[in-house]
Amino acid sequence: MAGTKRFLIVLIKPSHYDDDGYVIQWFRSPIPSNSLASVYSLIDDSRRGKVLGDDVDIEIDVIDETNTVLRFNKLIRRLKAADGAMVGLVGVQTNQFPRAVDIGRTFVEAGIQVVMGGFHAAGSIAMLPECPKEIVEAQELGISIYAGEAEGKMDEILQAAWARELKPLYNLMKELPDLANATLPILPAKAIRRM
Repeated sequence: MAGTKRFLIVLIKPSHYDDDGYVIQWFRSPIPSNSLASVYSLIDDSRRGKVLGDDVDIEIDVIDETNTVLRFNKLIRRLKAADGAMVGLVGVQTNQFPRAVDIGRTFVEAGIQVVMGGFHAAGSIAMLPECPKEIVEAQELGISIYAGEAEGKMDEILQAAWARELKPLYNLMKELPDLANATLPILPAKAIRRM
């Protein structure tokens, strides 16, 4: 039975800027992002489990910015046309953090919810005595920060996003998941054609 409402999630693995401020991109990137594959698979599990109810279809798009130009206007139109929407900035490393914030800012200013996770947020929160200034500034822009593993937590994130009740920070660094039955990280064929 098809749902009557649509929740659109766009997962983006950000690239980074070069020394002159240009986004580094390739016609084909050398290897798929494992973080992107992991998050996609976890959301796909939640989608199949109908975590938002039988009347909501979850649609997931995957973009690796290292090989794809972001068409913000087109993405924002698609996201706003859905009954609910969220952008996930996935696997953000320290050198990608400024670009990820710029991407997030664009969507937040358009009224789209944004969650950012990855090595920079997780490592900084785990190792530093207080949250770094750049992460606090991202939160002040309206970007939710996710630090930790998402296994066992994705349903909660999606339900909060559907209700438009995302928290500014999800600090799960001390809550390590049991990975014995973890979902295998798989990307849709469309996403890996540019690899």
